Amino acid sequence: MKRVAVAILAMLLLAGCPEALRAAGEVPSDQLPMYGNIEKSQSLRQADERFIRESGAAFGSRERASDAFAQQAWQLYQHDDLTGAVRLFNKAWLLNPHSPQPYWGFGVVLHDQGKAHEALAMLNRASELDPLNPRLMADLARTVAFRAAVAGSITERETYFTRACELFEKGTALEPGNGHSYGLWALALYERGRYAKAWEKVHKAQELPAVIPEKFLRMQHAKMPEPK
Repeated sequence: MKRVAVAILAMLLLAGCPEALRAAGEVPSDQLPMYGNIEKSQSLRQADERFIRESGAAFGSRERASDAFAQQAWQLYQHDDLTGAVRLFNKAWLLNPHSPQPYWGFGVVLHDQGKAHEALAMLNRASELDPLNPRLMADLARTVAFRAAVAGSITERETYFTRACELFEKGTALEPGNGHSYGLWALALYERGRYAKAWEKVHKAQELPAVIPEKFLRMQHAKMPEPK
């Protein structure tokens, strides 16, 4: 059944999707979250409608189709194919703009592209739709911490950092066994110069266990020897 779904997904990607809009020298719209919110031509709107109709029929509903595209998008993201991931998150969004998954996906991609403000907007939207998801909360907290790092004033930085820690606290309370969240928390603390606290979160993550990148551990050691 899974292979059939994947085959249907591939067929829809090749045959049922609208072409991306692009002006000379610009990024294709399907590589921008929500297609860049551009105004589409009538022919592209009709292609969208056909894609939605065929996808819903193939997967049983628009919502199921959206989930399938989001799942494939996450797989591409895990393999560092950000362009492919955004294309599929766009399909998921087109099928179901009320799902948190595409906004979550857009947010993590934008974070990885260094676009703190845009990433935060997307992840806040995802969190509004799925407020008690601890893994989403961890990615939101990571992005809030990133926003703190690029804030223009000390007060703004501390405000964002405090919010990030609150989100990490809440997320780890909801899912205490998620070592990845502790790893992200350690990174946020490191970026604010809280090295002793960062080591505490590193040790907690390792206990669960979670893999902490060696590069980060070396960075931590350079700032503060590991407590015994």
